[in-house]
Amino acid sequence: MKLVGSLTSPFVRKIRVQLQEKEIPYEFVLENVWDENTRITDHNPLGKVPCLILDGGQPVFDSLVISGTLEYMMPTVPLLPTNPNQRALVRTMESLGQGISQAAVDILLEKKFHDGDKVSQVWIDRQTQKIHHGLAWVANRIKTTPGFYLTEQFSLADITVGCALFYLDFRMPELKWRELYPELNEYSERLACRPSFEDTKPQ
Repeated sequence: MKLVGSLTSPFVRKIRVQLQEKEIPYEFVLENVWDENTRITDHNPLGKVPCLILDGGQPVFDSLVISGTLEYMMPTVPLLPTNPNQRALVRTMESLGQGISQAAVDILLEKKFHDGDKVSQVWIDRQTQKIHHGLAWVANRIKTTPGFYLTEQFSLADITVGCALFYLDFRMPELKWRELYPELNEYSERLACRPSFEDTKPQ
């Protein structure tokens, strides 16, 4: 099994953390989708990472699809609950974490490909609002949920939200989310202690 991706993408990191938590061996293939010589479309016609290549060569892309596929492949180390309502909650929070990361990526790309007055501040403000709404929702969840994690046990929700929080540290330190949301600061420190997060931290 191979995982095609970059070291800095929060979506790739999510799958790397999941693979490590589930103790699934894989080969990590680095790919820069912005390089003019990228071969990512050999695996994903949309030109995005992560892309998981199963034994036998079948590609699986989109991190939500990949995470679900890995759960079916290795159910003995569950990161999704079996209770339907709890499962829906975890997958919803997984989607929320993805959305926070995507909003941050969209801000990064807006600044990367536009200069000066061509940068849309309206677009940046809209994405920033999404981030803050998402962070506030997660912070409230932490305040009203007993235990260390977003649900009764460590799950895909924690992995995805954790990757989003650490991506904000990496790409948007000016957001100062740790000061604005102290519950998230404490929560993220618990996640950072897990070897799967430590081993996948971007440099």
